[in-house]
Amino acid sequence: MTRMTRRRILPLLGLLPGLALMSAHAYASDTMHNMNTGMNGMTGSASTQTVPDESYAFTLPEIVVTGYRSESPLTIVTDPRSPRQPIPAADGGGYLKSIPGFSVVRKGGIGGDPMMRGMGGSRMVMQMDGMSMAGGCPNRMDPTATYAFPETYSRIIVNKGPQSVRYGASIAGSVIFERETERFEKPGVRGNVSLMGASNHCFDEIVDVTAGGKEGYARFIQTRNYSQDYKDGDGNRIHSGYGRHSLSGIIGLTPDVDTLFEVAYDSSRGWGKFAHGMMDGSKFDRDSWAVKFERAHMSPVVEKLTLNFNHADIDHLMDNYTFRKGMMGTDVKRRQYGVRVVADLKFSPRTTGAVGIELGQQAHSFAEAHKNKPQSAFTNDMTIKNLGIFLEYNREMRERDRLKTGLRYDHMTDAYHANIFHNPMGMVTRNLIPGKTSDNAVSGFVRWEHRAAKQPLTFYVGLGHAERPADYWESFHTWNFYSNRRTGGTVGPEAHRPKKERNTQLDLGWVYTTETTNASLSLFYSHVKDFILRYPTVGTGMMSRTRYGNVNARLYGFEAELTRSISERWTLGASLAYTRGDDRTNDAALPQIAPLEANLTAKYARGKAEANAVWRLVARQNRFHKGYGSVTGTDSGAAGGFGILSLSLAYRPDTNLTFSLGVDNLFNKTYSEFVNHTELADVAGFSPPSKAHINEPGRTVWFKTNYRF
Repeated sequence: MTRMTRRRILPLLGLLPGLALMSAHAYASDTMHNMNTGMNGMTGSASTQTVPDESYAFTLPEIVVTGYRSESPLTIVTDPRSPRQPIPAADGGGYLKSIPGFSVVRKGGIGGDPMMRGMGGSRMVMQMDGMSMAGGCPNRMDPTATYAFPETYSRIIVNKGPQSVRYGASIAGSVIFERETERFEKPGVRGNVSLMGASNHCFDEIVDVTAGGKEGYARFIQTRNYSQDYKDGDGNRIHSGYGRHSLSGIIGLTPDVDTLFEVAYDSSRGWGKFAHGMMDGSKFDRDSWAVKFERAHMSPVVEKLTLNFNHADIDHLMDNYTFRKGMMGTDVKRRQYGVRVVADLKFSPRTTGAVGIELGQQAHSFAEAHKNKPQSAFTNDMTIKNLGIFLEYNREMRERDRLKTGLRYDHMTDAYHANIFHNPMGMVTRNLIPGKTSDNAVSGFVRWEHRAAKQPLTFYVGLGHAERPADYWESFHTWNFYSNRRTGGTVGPEAHRPKKERNTQLDLGWVYTTETTNASLSLFYSHVKDFILRYPTVGTGMMSRTRYGNVNARLYGFEAELTRSISERWTLGASLAYTRGDDRTNDAALPQIAPLEANLTAKYARGKAEANAVWRLVARQNRFHKGYGSVTGTDSGAAGGFGILSLSLAYRPDTNLTFSLGVDNLFNKTYSEFVNHTELADVAGFSPPSKAHINEPGRTVWFKTNYRF
């Protein structure tokens, strides 16, 4: 740790004594309150007078149609293993698309880039079982969600807005894929086997088996995913086929009820065709391993201590010769390490908190690839290091109020390595000037939650701030734009690297929960200073270049949801989501903002069977800024509105076996999402490129069976 880094960190560490003193005072206040209550003989002992944390868990009953519940204000928890509608997703992006406020940028059949409230990429923190993993491709063919097969995880946690610092500096929010293995009370074996088939020769397979006893367990997970190119509603074939095979092995030791030591290894091999560009992803390889240690009830204050260490190697080959008739390609790799230590604290029954530290390093490299030539040696282009510390503090105030707050500090350094890149014909296309940049980012939030006295209604208001420097994708392209001697660059990467963006956001809303009705309304207003904007591409073909710069932006909108059981058999639901984004510097629309969207759902359950319907309605989007965008994509023009109806049936002959049958896009409508990439793939056997948004699949019939033992 450098002297400069220590000077930046020590002031934050100095906050810990203050937090401890505040907590000690809170503990003393709670103790005196409970003692007085007991002495006055009101309702019982001191321990029974406390308000447990669970009293603020606004849990909604699980609904198959939507598959998620509001765990607390601004937090959604979903079980990706539960039956759901529409068709079960092949990757993390496809799954998130069904949650209000999310949109997914389609490139092909997999590899979609998820966005929350109009912001994606590094603005949305994404973790997989404690690992903040990034893809390898400089053009985001393989974002993090590509490597997440949803049904192999126990839960997916969505935090909206900069209202948490636990998982990173989240401008838009965070998405956490968690995998948890249930402990054994006695020796045994349990598992889950799932098979799905669908139109376009789509096939998914999951085998998840765990054996163990009280002292530990061993778990094996295998997944296979395959699909040919799909067709839109007009019968046009979209270049979109994919395949993937993943293996996971987990060994866990549980010497007592409070201790867990776990080692996990994940390996996946895949490929994907993409309709948005002139290359495909012919190789998506991932090898990762992780070590986790958890110890609960370490002391009266330390409720749980968690240590994570992870390592991942990503190898991604993009080319135009595996699935096309070209000759060029580029192989890119990303190697990353991460260490994370978190202590969950409980100062008193009413006062909790957390403190943690994270260290990470990512090294990115590339190599020339050619159909008829040996691949060149790999060359490092960027190395990224990060140090982050955070603390959170939660305080129950009186009987119906809660205060939550958090603070985070991150220090990041980017090393740009000198390199020369030759294309397959031997021409120098990159001769980049080296350099080094560093950034400090401070994030924090404060939120007040109030529960009504006579109604099952909770109101919340939160103010959050998050800062984010330019990520690898934004830095690399801007570096190549200004620092490439081959195209006239004369300055190092420090000169024109975009400034860090700073989001200050107000969130407020209501959560209403009864035995039959669950409703919520979330409003947000966000001011982003120095928003990192992608400018139109300069040049064509191999000489094309992209740069990023800063503008001031404003985003605001809402999500509204209602679910009501109108009888023992019928459950109806509705949701509405809207986001508006403005580029205030250029007096233009902020690009890549999905339009107003509504979802109407219905479920009928009787005995062992149930039927589900989802009617998705999306408005026309006329607000766009052509050629401008972000790392996830650029605006290509307006997109029309549409309505899509999907139906499904499920039958459970017993509690362990489920059969599901569904049809998506029942009326075979031809449509596209506004945020989708432009269709550019010029491949033999396909219709001429439309130069418009990639169309979504037409009518899709699917069948799935799931058996748990």
